[in-house]
Parts: sequence; C-alpha cells; structure tokens
Amino acid sequence: MGLSDHSYETASASSVSGMSNISSNNHDAVMEKNMEFIWWIANQLTSYDEEMHKEILEDFFTDDAKYIHPALTVEGKYNIRKVFRVWTSLNKDEPEVTNIVFDGHTAIISLVQNLRPRVFPLLHLQVPATTTLHFRESPIGPMIYSHQDSWTLEGIVQSMPLLGWWYDHIARNVLGSVLTSAGGFLHTANQTTGYLQFRAEEVQKISTEIIEKSGAEIQQRSKEMTLRAQMMVDQAKDTVGKRVATAREEVARMRQMMRPLTNTKAITGSENVA
Repeated sequence: MGLSDHSYETASASSVSGMSNISSNNHDAVMEKNMEFIWWIANQLTSYDEEMHKEILEDFFTDDAKYIHPALTVEGKYNIRKVFRVWTSLNKDEPEVTNIVFDGHTAIISLVQNLRPRVFPLLHLQVPATTTLHFRESPIGPMIYSHQDSWTLEGIVQSMPLLGWWYDHIARNVLGSVLTSAGGFLHTANQTTGYLQFRAEEVQKISTEIIEKSGAEIQQRSKEMTLRAQMMVDQAKDTVGKRVATAREEVARMRQMMRPLTNTKAITGSENVA
C-alpha cells in the first residue's frame, strides 16, 4: 500500500506539473498574439493610409466610439474619419510609435508627433504624445470604444481651473464640430476641384485638336483621347481596388487571428484549466 500511494502521488505531481506547463505556454502564446495585434493596430492608426484607416475604423471601432484630443472631442466612426482627413491634409509627416503597454483591456501607446505643416514644410517639431485605446468585449470580438490622444499642452491648460473647465466643456466640443464640418467640406471640394481640372484639360485638348485637325482626323483623335481617358480611369480604379483589397486582407488576417470561432477571449489572454 505504501508503494502504491507513493506511485500515485508521484503520478499526480507529474500530471499537475504538465498541466501547469501547458497553461503557461498557452498564456504566453496568447499574450504574444495580443501584442502583435496591438502593434499592428497602433501602426495602422498612425499611418496616413486613408483606406487602411477606414478599414480599421469599420472593423475594430464601435459605432459610438469617441476620439478625444487635447483640442477636440468627436463621437462616431464617420466623424473620426473626417478629423483624420483634416489632420492629414494639414500635417505632412506621420507620427512614430516608440512603445506600447497593454494589459488586455487598455493599450497605452507612446509616440512622437512629427509636426510639419504642409504649407510650411521647413518647420518641424517633434512632440512626445500618448495614445490610449480602451477595448470592450463584443459578440464578434474586442472592439475599441475610446481613442484618446494626450499632448503636453493638455497638462498646461488643465492646470488652470477656470480655463481648464472652459476648455473641456466648450472649446473642445465647438472645435470638434467645426473640424468635422470642415472635413466634409474638404472632401467635397477636393472631388469637385479634381473633376473640374480633368474636364478643363480635356476641353483644352479637344479645342487644340479641332484647330489643328479637320474632318476624319478630328474624329479619329477624339476616339483616341476617349480611349486614353478610359484607360487612365480604369488604371486608377485598379490601383484603388488593389489598395482596398490589401487593406481588407490585412484586416481579415488580424480578425481571424483575434476572433477565432471559439468562446476563448483572446484579448484578455485568460482561460480556465480544468
């Protein structure tokens, strides 16, 4: 009996030790996958690729997600996109991600903002900043419901009680509304300007051909110009389509990695071991 009991205790200890090693290995794998996901999200959100930014917002942000900045506050994925469009229209250089801390629910991203206005590119300021992403679980997986950028300016302003209250409750909301409206205006203006420029160039070319050519030559040149323009349009559509497809493939890859068809909560990195 003594030998049997000793053998049973040894086997039990070995079993518990094996389960512990498996649990530890699984936890490390989950954490590594989560960090890969967070670094990917951070780099895509700070890039100036508008198609990728659109895919990230559509797939990993809640409909009521908030974007909070020292200068403004907006709510909703559509408004966040418009603010992004205004910012990339004004600033030339992308920020650089330097470090990320992630606990399963909140990601704190350290980065350097490269301030280089497009209208005055010789001016270049590097401002340390922090981006905080808050996640919540949903039926389809982890979703970002809050994206907050913090700059040094925020601490200076909020150190003054009265000015800080006015800044938080009035200035941010007003400026957020102004920028979202400006984003929609810029988008429409850019489309209209591009269309008018294209039409003006087309009319100028046609007028020149009419003056220089006659009869059948005019008709032939008009057909050639129409085919050339159609080829340019097709090439542009193909380029945009490839960018969209690439962005969607990236998002699909990360979605498949972060949202397996199991009940495991990948974003928290936790699992129960029986």
